[in-house]
Amino acid sequence: MKTINYLLLLGIGIIWGSQFFFVDLVISSITPITLAAYKAILGTITLAVLHLFNGKKERQPTGQKVWGLLIWIAILEAVVPFILIGWGQQYINSSTASILLGTVPIFTLIFMKIAAPREKLPLRKWVSIFIGFGGLCLLFGPTLSSLSLSGNVMGYLALVGASMSFALSLILIKRLPPISSILAMRNVLFVASVLLFPLAILIEEPFHIRLSWQQVIDVIILGVVQAGIVYMLYNTLIRRTNAAFASLTNYLVPLFGILLGTLILGDQVTWNSIAALVVIFISLAIGEKS
Repeated sequence: MKTINYLLLLGIGIIWGSQFFFVDLVISSITPITLAAYKAILGTITLAVLHLFNGKKERQPTGQKVWGLLIWIAILEAVVPFILIGWGQQYINSSTASILLGTVPIFTLIFMKIAAPREKLPLRKWVSIFIGFGGLCLLFGPTLSSLSLSGNVMGYLALVGASMSFALSLILIKRLPPISSILAMRNVLFVASVLLFPLAILIEEPFHIRLSWQQVIDVIILGVVQAGIVYMLYNTLIRRTNAAFASLTNYLVPLFGILLGTLILGDQVTWNSIAALVVIFISLAIGEKS
């Protein structure tokens, strides 16, 4: 049984870590909002099929409050980060993007404190936050030294924005009524699809993109696997173990992101990227230990 848990953990780390690799393969041929829309639509279809064959009858959530919450989660979990990841990776490589997305737990702590100011955070949590930001400074430092808002800097800021958006969505997800993750995320991705596709038509030209057959397969993988199946696996892992064990994926995502980026795409990993990764790992370890 423990072997299955570790295999699930490894699989989730590989899937989420490889999303930056696949985005890197297609982003030169497809615009960010269109890519985000296709990911959301394919993810919705995947989770709808999984829910259909789940064999578990669940009531569809009703009420303005629940659907209002689902809309905000869709915006923060799928719409904003999907666009920012695609847009940001036009300027930075997949390895750097994966490191920046590893900061989600750090921003989650900060937003939890803002949302509940009276709730005291243990000293270890504060140390974790400050060390984590030290890691971000290491990553940003050499680029910011030029004192100009170059494409690289804007790419960094886009991925930090995506990380912050994911962190905010995690706080809201906790407020959802007791429904399965498959049903909840199917609804979230459905709402995201409804928002993203008209936006893509309005701003971009989603019907006029030219992709190679390999890139079409890459987009399908991003939607079906990266925005669909992985949520089912993550939910399964949490149910089999606990949230603390599942949170170990925060260590695996940057590792696999860097591994795939350097070995297959030939990303150049600089000294400050490695140093930032180590510092962020230390901050996560301190935060989880508490």
